[in-house]
Amino acid sequence: MEENIESKSDKVYFKIPPDKQILFYLKIISISAVIVVIAIFLLVMYRFRQVFGVFVLAFLFSYIISPAVRFLEKKGLNRTLIVGLLYLLFVGIIITCALIFLPMVWNELITMQYSIQDSLTDPSFSKNLLLSIEDIQKQISEAIPMLEDYDLKSQIDINKSINNIASWALNYIGQLIRTLTSYSGKILWLFVSIFIIPFITFFLLKDGGSIKKSALRIIPSRYLDITVDLFQMIDRQIGRYIRGKLAESIILSILTPIGLHILGIKYAILIGIIAGFANLIPYIGPVGIAIPPVLLAIYQFDIIHGVITAVFLIILQIIDNVILIPFIVGKSVDLHPLVTMFVVFAGGKTFGLLGLVAAVPMASIIISIIQTAYREFRRFPT
Repeated sequence: MEENIESKSDKVYFKIPPDKQILFYLKIISISAVIVVIAIFLLVMYRFRQVFGVFVLAFLFSYIISPAVRFLEKKGLNRTLIVGLLYLLFVGIIITCALIFLPMVWNELITMQYSIQDSLTDPSFSKNLLLSIEDIQKQISEAIPMLEDYDLKSQIDINKSINNIASWALNYIGQLIRTLTSYSGKILWLFVSIFIIPFITFFLLKDGGSIKKSALRIIPSRYLDITVDLFQMIDRQIGRYIRGKLAESIILSILTPIGLHILGIKYAILIGIIAGFANLIPYIGPVGIAIPPVLLAIYQFDIIHGVITAVFLIILQIIDNVILIPFIVGKSVDLHPLVTMFVVFAGGKTFGLLGLVAAVPMASIIISIIQTAYREFRRFPT
C-alpha cells in the first residue's frame, strides 16, 4: 500500500532536462516579470491618468504625421526641417478647424437648448405626431389586414413620451453646458495640455528613432531580436489603426452632416462632428450617435422623417463596415468584438473619454506583448 502511494506521489507529468532547468525557470520568471510590469504600468497610468493622457495624445498625433516624415526623409530632406514644417502645418489645420467649427457647434448647442425649452409648451408637435401615428396605422392596416382593429395611437401616451424625451434632452444639454463653463480647473489643464502636446509631439517625431535605440540598449542581447520584432509589429498595428480610424472618422463626419442637411435636420454640423468623434469608439459610438438624429427628426417633422433618418444612418454604417473599415482600417487590430467591447467599457470607466478612444490600441499592445512572451515560452522543449 505504501509503495502504491509512493509511486503515485512520485509520478512526473513532464520532465525538464537537467541542463535546461535554469533556462526554464528563467523564462517563467521573465513571463511573470512581464505580467507584473504591465500591471504596475496600468496602475501608474491610472494614478497619473491626466499626465499620461497628454503623452497618449502626443503619441497619437506623432503616429498621424510620422508616415509623411518618413516619406520626405527618404527624399533626402533634413528630418528636423521636415518635422518642423509638418508640425506647423498640422497645428495650423487644427487651429483653423477649431476657429471655424467650434463657434458654430457652440451656437447650435445653445440654440438647441432654447428650442427644446420653447417646444415643451407647444401643443402642435404632439398633434402632428398623433397624425403621423394615424397615417402609419393606416399604411400598416392596408399592408396587414389582420392588424386593422389594432389601435396604435391608444398604446402610446404621446404627451408623456414627448415630455420625457424633451426633459431628458434639455437636462443633458444643460448639464453639458454647465460642465463646460464651471470646471475651471479642468479647462485650465486643457489649455495647458493644448500647449504641451505639440511640443511632445515635435520631439517624438524628431528624436523618436534615438529614443527607441536608447530603450533597446537596456534589453539583454539574447532578447534583442524578439524585442525589435515586437516593437515593429506594434508600430505597424497601432499606426495603421490610428491613421485608419482618423480617416474613417473624418469621412463620416463629412458625410453625416451632408445627409442630415439634405433631409432638413437641424444642427447637422453639430451632429456630424459628434458622429466623427463618436466613431472613434468601436461599436458603442456609432450606435449611440444614431439615436439623437432620429429623435430630432421625429421632433422636428414626424415619424416618417424619423424612419427615413434611421435608414440613412443605417446605410451610412453599411458603407462604413463594407467599404471604409476593410479598405482604410483593415485588420490592423484584430480583436474579437466581445474583447473590444470589454476593453472599451473598462477603459471608459477607468480613464474617461480618453480611455474610450485609446482602449483598443492599448489592449492590442498588451495582448501582443503577452502573445510574444507566450510564444517564447512555448519554444522551450519540455
